[in-house]
Amino acid sequence: MKKILYLLAAITIGTAAVTSCSDDDFTESIFDTTEYPLDRTISTFPLDTFVKKNFLEPYNLQFIYKLEDKGLTSSDMAKNLTPASYDKCVKLAVLSKYLWYDVYLKYAGLDFLKQYSPRIIHVIGSKSLNTSSGTETLGTAEGGLKITLYNVNNLYEDDITTMNEYFFKTMHHEFGHILDQSHLRPTAFNTISNSHYDASGWGTMPDSVTAGLGFVSPYASSAAGEDWVETLANYVTLDSVSWERLLGAADYEWEQVDVESYSAYAKLLSPGCNLDTIGYFNDHIQSSEYKIYRRVCKRNADGTVALDADGNVQWTHDTGIDGRATIMKKIEMVREWLKTYFDTDLDDLRTEVQKRTYVTNADGTFYMPQGKLVNRLTYPTASGVTVMDSLLNEVNAYKSLMPQQ
Repeated sequence: MKKILYLLAAITIGTAAVTSCSDDDFTESIFDTTEYPLDRTISTFPLDTFVKKNFLEPYNLQFIYKLEDKGLTSSDMAKNLTPASYDKCVKLAVLSKYLWYDVYLKYAGLDFLKQYSPRIIHVIGSKSLNTSSGTETLGTAEGGLKITLYNVNNLYEDDITTMNEYFFKTMHHEFGHILDQSHLRPTAFNTISNSHYDASGWGTMPDSVTAGLGFVSPYASSAAGEDWVETLANYVTLDSVSWERLLGAADYEWEQVDVESYSAYAKLLSPGCNLDTIGYFNDHIQSSEYKIYRRVCKRNADGTVALDADGNVQWTHDTGIDGRATIMKKIEMVREWLKTYFDTDLDDLRTEVQKRTYVTNADGTFYMPQGKLVNRLTYPTASGVTVMDSLLNEVNAYKSLMPQQ
């Protein structure tokens, strides 16, 4: 979700005359320009040093993790937000570097990050819930200057799917907004799905339905700007299995089926009943109401599935939308834009993020026992040390500089 923050500056000039000449003696600045060293006696010294060395010095980026009123927007002030714990902030800091900054540094370069990096990453411990709409704000990008990340207290490195949704995808999503503000997306992109954006109803849409309409996520269907950055972020962070599953859903049109109880829902899944039902269980609205989304197919007059001569279900596409082709068209536009304006290859970013996130074999293919990807962050190496252990050691190493107790 993008918020634009306009910063205004006002300068008042007094009525007194101001004169100067070349031999005037100027006094020291009225501002305090002293560079204060970090306090080695406080418990947060290791993280403070890490973010100074890895974010502030190379990119002029402040990683703010101590909750301050001045770092909150008016909308944030209306919510019940809590600070992030120190340990979770350490994890987010090292993962932000590993899965975001170091990836762009490798393929886009230092000058790119110096120019386009946000100046502030603001970390909040709790979720940012929007009670009026029943949705949740995962992050914000404000005026190309600041990115806010929420729900950091629920960061668990062993749950890669949740971390992708809340943090890694959000990082690339919000950074995409900053890049889009610098070099606007092609105007042709805005018309691809123009008649299917729903700014208010996207929160109740399941991903199968929006995929069939050509969106990579329900939130992408809220507006063209969100569609653009969701396309970028999902392509970069979604694992190959989930990506293919998304495109598979995009091959079909979907419909909603309301059933009155869980037993009725289970009956729909029984053998021989409604052969087109894939059992996508979307929501439990009330104890007596369930919603299922299934592929749309041809039906007989009595509502049963109409099969062809070979006994196969006949799928329909009444919307006239090829969801897969639409998504891939959007990907290609993002790819060309990123290469044209930032000389960066979208597929290089995707490959690098995937290899840093999941375990690969010696030949570079993914290690997939039982057909499932393996979390690289927590997978022990031959020495027994995980990637996450190594990343955390980058922060903990600064403890040696602290006074001995």
